[in-house]
Amino acid sequence: MRTHRTQHKVNNRQAFNSVSDQLTEPTLFRIAYATMAQNLPTNFLIFTSIRYEPTASDNAVNFPHYLLPFHLARLRAAAAAFNLVNVQEVLADEKAALSLLRTTVDNAVPDKTKPWRVNVRFTPDAQITASTTPLPPLKNNIMSLPDTKSLPQFLQKEAHRRGLPHWDVVVDSQPTPASPFTGHKTSVREMYNAARERANLVSYDEPREILLWNENGEVTEGSITTVYLWREASGTGARRLVTPPLRCGPNASSTRRYALSKGLCDEEAVRLEELKDGDEIWLSHASDGFFPGRLRFLKT
Repeated sequence: MRTHRTQHKVNNRQAFNSVSDQLTEPTLFRIAYATMAQNLPTNFLIFTSIRYEPTASDNAVNFPHYLLPFHLARLRAAAAAFNLVNVQEVLADEKAALSLLRTTVDNAVPDKTKPWRVNVRFTPDAQITASTTPLPPLKNNIMSLPDTKSLPQFLQKEAHRRGLPHWDVVVDSQPTPASPFTGHKTSVREMYNAARERANLVSYDEPREILLWNENGEVTEGSITTVYLWREASGTGARRLVTPPLRCGPNASSTRRYALSKGLCDEEAVRLEELKDGDEIWLSHASDGFFPGRLRFLKT
């Protein structure tokens, strides 16, 4: 179960300035990135949430600092997306950056015999801070994915063997437009808060989630999770897992990066009308690993 996580409230101002339609695409990108840092909300932060897990020793997922290299990758991507030059410089050297994150987590954890979620945050001028939230001990969580060509089937078997309950996943009634703030984990959280309010999701301790979709009717993510949906493999009748591509607007999370690196899923757009009430999906986040969910459409 999840404990309540820190929420950052900021003013949600426009991220990009308008530019002339007559400029070339490379020029447009240069202008967009150059103006990004100048138009960020007040007190803007990029951050990632790392599970500190002292009871496990699986080097494949970097315990006790769960998925640490993938957290670094997401921070680097966010710094580049928002043109945070100072943060990019701090994280440029991979070995030094991993050491910085590891030390930051270790210094923040008040009791190294217990599990914690550590929020590691960067300001645009590369000031780094961290805060901790206690986590329940690992029980039957699926945290590590083995090297196998049948990972989706592995998840199903493990969920049954471990008796994992399905999260209740409500399909949102309104779109959440794709933006740089959905693509990266930042202090801009209003869109997620609004979605959770629509589904009456108050506590983060409950196994409940809301499935978001963008302005084009494409599935994106959960409010706190990456989503994986079952699709039929072409011409075989077998099932495979897919996760929405970044162009649809999902957060490029650490568990998403890990899942793709292991071959758990393909990137593929899924439209809202393709979903059915009661469909099984899979979810992941960096505190609890991978777990199943069941879709539920709200009655109108």
